[in-house]
Amino acid sequence: MTLREFVRDQIQTIFDALKAGGAPPIGEYDPAQLKECQRRATPQVGATNFLPDAIVLEFIFQDASLGPAVLSVRIPAPEPIVYMPVPDWVIEDVWQGDVTGSFRFRSEAERLLEAFREQVFTERNRAYFEKSDLPKRRD
Repeated sequence: MTLREFVRDQIQTIFDALKAGGAPPIGEYDPAQLKECQRRATPQVGATNFLPDAIVLEFIFQDASLGPAVLSVRIPAPEPIVYMPVPDWVIEDVWQGDVTGSFRFRSEAERLLEAFREQVFTERNRAYFEKSDLPKRRD
């Protein structure tokens, strides 16, 4: 199962429970915040945030007189999550929205791949989770 599929399944399970007026059947959340959220209209799916060991799903509850409230549900990841930055060789050759790649000497390609491995599979990857400008998913 891919991370995308896992997240989709978790969102659907929690969303269905919230729409029915129940509590999330999986994950950790603040029970007091859930009670506050349930005072409002039906939920909407909000942002998905990733941590190295968990996914945090947000569900937004709106009410004209009470204003919005957000319920965050933290779900442990079944395996570690890594952020995969776009490699330098991809960024170099993007034209009008098409990502095509680039030609490299083999030695240069090996250096680029090793640098990419360092970005993904070492402790350096944790720094990406601390940046506030990383992409968030809305499925």
